[in-house]
Amino acid sequence: MSAKKFNPIQSIHEVATAMNSTQDPDGLLELILDRCIQICAVESGSLMLIDEKQSVLDAVTSRGMNQQLLRETKLKIGQGITGMAASTGKAKLVNDVSKDPDYIQVKEEIKSELVAPMIVEDDIIGVISLDSNRLNAFTPEMLEIVSVLANQAGQIFKNLQTIRSLEQRTKIQATLIEISKVVSSTLDQNEVFDSIMVTMEKSLRLEKGSIVLFNKEEALLRIVAASGLSPEEIEKGTYQPGEGITGKVYESGEPIIIESVASHPDFLNRVGYLSHFKHDPHNVSLLCAPILSEQTTLGVVNAFIVQNKHTDLKSFLDFLQVVASIISQSIKIQNLVEEAKKEISRENIQLKRELKNKYKFGSLIGKAASMEKMFEKIQLVADSRASVLITGESGTGKEMIANAIHYNSSRSENPFVKINCAAIPENLLESELFGHKKGSFTGAVTDKKGKFELADTGTIFLDEIGEMDLNLQSKLLRVLQEREIEAIGSTKAKKVDVRIIAATNAELEQLVAEKKFRADLFYRLNVVKINTPPLRDRVEDIPLLMNHFLEKYTKDNNKSIKGISREASRLLLKYRWPGNVRELENVIERAVVLAQDEILNEEDFSDILSNMEEMPDNTVEVSHSNHVESVSGAEPLDLGSGRLTSGQLDGLDGRAMEIVVSEVESRLIQYAMKKFRYTKTRVAKFLGINRNTLDKKIKELNIEY
Repeated sequence: MSAKKFNPIQSIHEVATAMNSTQDPDGLLELILDRCIQICAVESGSLMLIDEKQSVLDAVTSRGMNQQLLRETKLKIGQGITGMAASTGKAKLVNDVSKDPDYIQVKEEIKSELVAPMIVEDDIIGVISLDSNRLNAFTPEMLEIVSVLANQAGQIFKNLQTIRSLEQRTKIQATLIEISKVVSSTLDQNEVFDSIMVTMEKSLRLEKGSIVLFNKEEALLRIVAASGLSPEEIEKGTYQPGEGITGKVYESGEPIIIESVASHPDFLNRVGYLSHFKHDPHNVSLLCAPILSEQTTLGVVNAFIVQNKHTDLKSFLDFLQVVASIISQSIKIQNLVEEAKKEISRENIQLKRELKNKYKFGSLIGKAASMEKMFEKIQLVADSRASVLITGESGTGKEMIANAIHYNSSRSENPFVKINCAAIPENLLESELFGHKKGSFTGAVTDKKGKFELADTGTIFLDEIGEMDLNLQSKLLRVLQEREIEAIGSTKAKKVDVRIIAATNAELEQLVAEKKFRADLFYRLNVVKINTPPLRDRVEDIPLLMNHFLEKYTKDNNKSIKGISREASRLLLKYRWPGNVRELENVIERAVVLAQDEILNEEDFSDILSNMEEMPDNTVEVSHSNHVESVSGAEPLDLGSGRLTSGQLDGLDGRAMEIVVSEVESRLIQYAMKKFRYTKTRVAKFLGINRNTLDKKIKELNIEY
């Protein structure tokens, strides 16, 4: 044995690190045994696990031991020093085995032995046994260190069991994934059941299997899907609750494993299963799992599996219970769909009525001349089937206009389908618009209807139409010209009656000139053009919108805000609103949510203040005139020069100080107000006076605000 000295703490750390990083649990067990032998500087050792069925210890790995002897020598639990440790869970150190009555000799040369149990969550699962040809080979410190490593070995073994179980279940898990795909791809219950049985038989190579459901009208259990049975045989598959194995599982609601179906007295073989088996029926096991829904049993799912020494029937039963749960959910969803159809129909009618009311022209807020013209155009175009192109900056309400057109048209009771052409990748947009057939491309696991087909007899709204790919534009043009669509992977065209409303914030004419948008499609879409004016061009609508959003978000957030201060209103009116109505709505909502007073003031719109400071103001001209007209009509005062002539002063006789000081104050305040866009808080701060003083000066000097 090498005299190299090992650091016990380092060994524990090494094992702990390896536990968190390795994917080889078997190698870890060997590493632990090696470290134990090295730490104790002994000649041999073994790591043994408890075989609960036979109540013996099986060697998993060993060093310095005769492997054949280990296989032939099966220590019973409670037998010998090692067996006692496995029984009691107590470590033991024997530095002279000849003096210990419990010792059972395995090798003549062994003089000392140390045994530490492997304990995980209070369960003894095995032992580490170390042997030495020397007397007094072990110390209490060694026993302590080996006990720690033994517990680590126990945890590793538990992990090893889990990994091996997972490896056994890989095929089962893959089958579950396939079953889940089937269930999520269709609402047809019969298709779901048949696909589950086909997938199970193909993937797990079951002998046979069936899904049996309770029929309330007949008060019978009846096979609804099976693998390897003819329709006539399936028809025979009926059972009374409590009859046979299937009936008993239904009645008890508990899963069961029948290890040999051919020899079980409750197996009825009603549909002739035994004649269908490819293997000896005595080696075929039957697994049954109830299909449960809350407190009710809906039926039973059965699987016949051929046994071999590696077959883990418990794992298969766990799998079958998951399948039963999937079947239960499928049934529940189907029932909910059926129950909800009438309710959905009623809600759909009510919703359409509400939408029609919501998008009447009165819901579109605006009194500006440009808005009135737009409302008139909407009214004229709504009931036609002409294509409409809505243009304008982002945030101006293009989608609201589209809603108003549809819900005030004769198509208002029919579908209104919306799609954002910029939000969907180009390679998926065609499928979204026109649909696809199963297998037409990777991932197309089932047929899918496109937006145009869903919008048949109604309206489709194509937002951000300027972002559409040129190739797709040509296909859209065909829809407009021929009134028909062709799904990806299909060879047949389908007629559709769809009105198209498109919207964009791009300059389509410019895109056409740059050959980034098809001219023929542009003319097809641009039958009627509606331009939504930016908010800065209809300032008179801002108070209406402010009050509308204030009322809406005050109610939504259960706040008690009564209004907006005059200064804050002036601020909102002065702002340029690059984000248009959408930005105004966002600003009002944020102010309402964060407000602490009943009146919103300038501080509640600090973001607007910041934006205004950063934006150049080309709308306000600040006068820098330094001339003041004298009250007497004498020559004007030139304040810019810093000097006043005697004639100018004579004209101010008796009021010189008052007039000059007042004029300087007035112009300074006006300059500051224009600089800070009439925000009194910032103006007062700039002038170095308080807010009340500023208000007083404005009033005294009769400054327009």
